[in-house]
Amino acid sequence: MMLGAKWQIHATETVPIVGDVTCMATILDDMEVEAHFFAKEDGIIAGIALTETILMKLSVEWSQKDGDYVHKGLKFGKVHGRAHNIVRAERVVLNFMQRMGGIATQTKAMADAAHPALILETTKTAPVLCLVDKWVVLIGGGRNHRMGLFDMVLIKDNHISIAGGVTNALKSMDSYLEKRNLRMEVELKLLNT
Repeated sequence: MMLGAKWQIHATETVPIVGDVTCMATILDDMEVEAHFFAKEDGIIAGIALTETILMKLSVEWSQKDGDYVHKGLKFGKVHGRAHNIVRAERVVLNFMQRMGGIATQTKAMADAAHPALILETTKTAPVLCLVDKWVVLIGGGRNHRMGLFDMVLIKDNHISIAGGVTNALKSMDSYLEKRNLRMEVELKLLNT
């Protein structure tokens, strides 16, 4: 599913087919406005590219780009166009940008603290937002580990338990990996004895 389709799903949840009734009741249909984007906190900007997809029928200008560090209060963008379109998209845009900015900011802090080690994301992402979550980790300076359960074998404790131990799990994996071009990792827990 492409990112544009994901935003459409979110928009439908927020503003169903009926539309934004408050907007329709309070704002003239043909009114044009200009709105500004301000940073509410210090952090990493993320979601500009996605916002451009959401606001593609409007005129949008940015003074920053995804991955830039911003300070609280900085005006980093503006949008101009039909008021109804801006107000309808506002909540969707802000939800994505706030979520993405928070993840990017936290990822940057962890990546800086861990350097020279790398921070890798996991497949534990929000449903429907997997690609967005993985993208924003990259914006924040982290790295993608794997895209899903299909592109790398990762033996975890449940696999080890069901296979009857690490040795059995690894033996079973040998023939499987010979037939496919996959990497393998094993998750182990260190126990204090």
